[in-house]
Amino acid sequence: MTSDNHIPDHKNIDYRGFAFVIHNVHGMLLLHCTRKKKKGPHHQLPGGHIDHFEFDYAIEQCGANPAPNKILMEAAKMGTARELFEETGMDVRGQLERLDPIPLHGKHHGLVQNMLDNKLYFVLNVTDEDFLTEQEGLKHSDDDNGKHLALRISHEHSGFIFVNDPLQSVDKIVKHSGGTGAKALRMSMKVNGKGNDNGNDLRKAQVNVRDSNELKRSVNPYTPSNEKGYAHTVDLLPPTRRRQGLFWCFRKC
Repeated sequence: MTSDNHIPDHKNIDYRGFAFVIHNVHGMLLLHCTRKKKKGPHHQLPGGHIDHFEFDYAIEQCGANPAPNKILMEAAKMGTARELFEETGMDVRGQLERLDPIPLHGKHHGLVQNMLDNKLYFVLNVTDEDFLTEQEGLKHSDDDNGKHLALRISHEHSGFIFVNDPLQSVDKIVKHSGGTGAKALRMSMKVNGKGNDNGNDLRKAQVNVRDSNELKRSVNPYTPSNEKGYAHTVDLLPPTRRRQGLFWCFRKC
């Protein structure tokens, strides 16, 4: 039985998960929102509320006395992947290991390293292969940057763009979620030593390369069979992606 000390108070705290989705050529993916009249048209990060069933499943999978914050981290990955799928059609629900927690605090900070105001942030590196083809109702990028790429945009949004400068991304998402996403992006620049005024250091970020030829066969332990539509197994995943930092692609933009 899992100790209550390790279970997040998800019934009273509104935890949310968001993804910095970084295309290896075009930059950061942002969703265009036009339905909130008070804020006016603005851009958002993919993500949203972490559901109770995701916490319940994480508790079940983590077993007795899990490491502190493990339940919260696993539930947040599930919630972020589900929201990304619902909002864009991009599906990494069976590849949760691709969601990398992005450090927002110093090494000795006591909180979850990728959490700010009960919102957890992950970086997801993507390529053209992660986008959708040959489906009805797909939308292409709102501008010429990545125009050939398409997603199934939910009713909550009107379209999407790519931004190849992280400082421009900060400006574009400042109206989203009370500005927390913009603050988190700036914090991640500072923690990673990339936070100067003109962004030049961001373009010098080093690439942390993993073996891109490895094929992985696995069963994802975080795939509940319920109405949310998680797959039961991932028989053969695509070749393992390069695991890179949040700012690696901006160095060449």
